[in-house]
Amino acid sequence: MSGLHFVWGITGSGYLIKESIDLMNQLQEHHEVDLTVALSKEGAIVVKWYKQWDYLNEVVKKVKVETSPNNPFLAGPLQIGKYDFLLVCPVSANSVAKIVCGIADTLITNCVAQTIKGGIPVYLLPSDQHDTPIVTSRTDGTPLILKIRDIEMQNINLLKKMRGLTVFSNFEELKKYFNTKLQFYRKTFD
Repeated sequence: MSGLHFVWGITGSGYLIKESIDLMNQLQEHHEVDLTVALSKEGAIVVKWYKQWDYLNEVVKKVKVETSPNNPFLAGPLQIGKYDFLLVCPVSANSVAKIVCGIADTLITNCVAQTIKGGIPVYLLPSDQHDTPIVTSRTDGTPLILKIRDIEMQNINLLKKMRGLTVFSNFEELKKYFNTKLQFYRKTFD
């Protein structure tokens, strides 16, 4: 396969869940993308809570749910370059706090730590990263306004200073990354 081969991690935040699955679908339908989705235990709960579980499993054939920080075993293959990169979207405030403190006790935080150690690119889109309230959705689709706490902003600032990872500030930035990356692959492998 000459296209992108990567892991898309999802943690326990409902922010951009539907949009993320829509993008996964577009990437696989229109490009050479080999995608594995890895969900933390809380990520799986949230995807089900938002009634997106069936949609995710229709779109992506390789969906892995955490049973421990090393099961399913993705951290090792990520670390040694079996995948092109790790993307985590959404990243919950809890997972951001763990990453900046070096805690790798979930599937996703362990994958982030080990992927960075292996020198493989890591891309994150945290849900709570702007000091203005964010508008997300309730499970019924109605809007929910969330205020971001000071500690979450402090953790985001620390996250952005970490070596070995890139923090996207919004979903448009993430989509732009894919457009650029996929243009590179088309030029390189055509």
